[in-house]
Amino acid sequence: MNAASTVLKEGSRGQEVVKLQEGLKKLNFYSGAIDGIFGVGTKDAVIKFQRSQGLAADGIVGAKTLSKLNEILGNNMSENKWSKMTPQQEIDEIKSLINSRMGVAALNQAALEGFVGFNCTRRYYINNKFGGLQTLMRLNGGSGGVSTAIGYEEIRVTFNRFESNIENFEIERVSSEIGAPKFELPD
Repeated sequence: MNAASTVLKEGSRGQEVVKLQEGLKKLNFYSGAIDGIFGVGTKDAVIKFQRSQGLAADGIVGAKTLSKLNEILGNNMSENKWSKMTPQQEIDEIKSLINSRMGVAALNQAALEGFVGFNCTRRYYINNKFGGLQTLMRLNGGSGGVSTAIGYEEIRVTFNRFESNIENFEIERVSSEIGAPKFELPD
């Protein structure tokens, strides 16, 4: 997004709004449809983002808001923000997954794809950049992607939280046939 000339506000439409919505969704501020229409949901997400960054929370995306958003998303792509959880954090994460509908849905999906069982290993990671509101479960082994045409060695489930509650999750399937994963994780 071009911070120098773009001003987005309620009523704006187009590709720049799509990029804004995608960025806000990636940072777990927006949960609506990515439709390119700056409506009430997008405005609320912008206000939440602005408040979290100490910016004027007016719901208008001007140069400062856009610059901060680009800065965070740029850092999001380049730096390794993930670290392995401590044993106690892992226990807390497992409890959180079991007690959350979204967590159970993610575990069910992993099981359907053959990544839950005695021969599977799992590791848990926490996103340091967002204060633990984003966690990742990495599953290796299993039968290797039984529900798809391409076999894969690993499945990664990223959980996005708002006020400690799992709001949504994203699954990444990792295979040498597909190419490198979205980001590197410490082993």
